[in-house]
Amino acid sequence: MTRSVHHVGITVSDLDRSLDFYARVLGGAPLGSWERSGPRIDAVTGYPGVVVRQAFVRFAEGATLVELLQYVGGSPEVTDPDHGRAGSVHVAVDVDGLDAVLDRMRAEGGTVLSAPVVAGEGPMEGCRLVYVLDPDRVRVELAESPAALARS
Repeated sequence: MTRSVHHVGITVSDLDRSLDFYARVLGGAPLGSWERSGPRIDAVTGYPGVVVRQAFVRFAEGATLVELLQYVGGSPEVTDPDHGRAGSVHVAVDVDGLDAVLDRMRAEGGTVLSAPVVAGEGPMEGCRLVYVLDPDRVRVELAESPAALARS
């Protein structure tokens, strides 16, 4: 039986830069940074001889972690952020003070893809939503719930 989503993994080109984005810019708490290699990592990744730099980010009220993985010597190709393609993914982060987060992103040179919109019906109803790009152009959805709006 599946109980919950434990974490979402994102492959990054520069662990330190991405950890800064998810922790400082988006307001998460960094957990670790480790360097992993050896037979267990070879087996789980399917890349013999790989060295993986890894860190996690935990957001205040969420149980799901964001895992950041840098494959040392990995592919130089960066994922196309066009999420209209089958197989593309994004991570959604609940935020308080969406406008302040977007201002911080813009001040840091981040990419905000549109003005926030308010979701209609469904599980996101009433949330203010906007997509941004992380340092590797991975699409991240920022969501500010009606409860967060009421707190501000």
